[in-house]
Amino acid sequence: MKTLLIAFIAGTLMLVFGFTKYNIPERENLSQQDTTGIITGAQLFQQNCAACHGTDLQGRPPMFPSLKEVKSRMTKEQIITLLKTGRNNMPSFAFLSEAEREALAGFLLGEKTKVRQLTTLSPEEKGKQLFMANCARCHQARSDDPQPDLNGIANGCRGRGMRPPVLAGVTRHIDPSQFAFILDRGPAYMPSFDFLTREEKNSIYLWLKTLEQEAPPYRGMMGRCR
Repeated sequence: MKTLLIAFIAGTLMLVFGFTKYNIPERENLSQQDTTGIITGAQLFQQNCAACHGTDLQGRPPMFPSLKEVKSRMTKEQIITLLKTGRNNMPSFAFLSEAEREALAGFLLGEKTKVRQLTTLSPEEKGKQLFMANCARCHQARSDDPQPDLNGIANGCRGRGMRPPVLAGVTRHIDPSQFAFILDRGPAYMPSFDFLTREEKNSIYLWLKTLEQEAPPYRGMMGRCR
């Protein structure tokens, strides 16, 4: 009788711990899979628009207008179209999927939007788009790129006979950690880009690394005006 009781208890423990060890984590993993690849309109804004329009949508008028009351000026369809085409200083965000642009437009109109992220880019391609969205308003990637209009942006630099450096070749002289540190700190007149994830900063670095052969003579992180 005692032997049967021990066997019963042992069997019960095996069932309990077996269920706990194997079945419960399966349900947890399924829950994680359900949210994989989901991005909100707010996150899309931070990744693509905040560098110019501010994390709080305040902007820096007149060059970068506030978007707090954009719904009084534009419809959702107009915003979606503008995101696709770009205008003036604003680059095109045609690399985003239509659903992502719609989620971003919805966020700007006060909607709580989220979408399955469909845009699949290599790290270097993603870095190029992040550069265009966050860096190109001040920096040239290559020396033969059009020079950005720095009026109202880098007057502190311009007053000292300086201008933001061409960034092709910078990866020869600083490593990814140093690059991320500079983006986080925002030295001199440069704003902080600490809202970008480490992966996003690394993507920009990887894209710039592909431009090393097009680098002008190195003059440090800040180059003299020509």
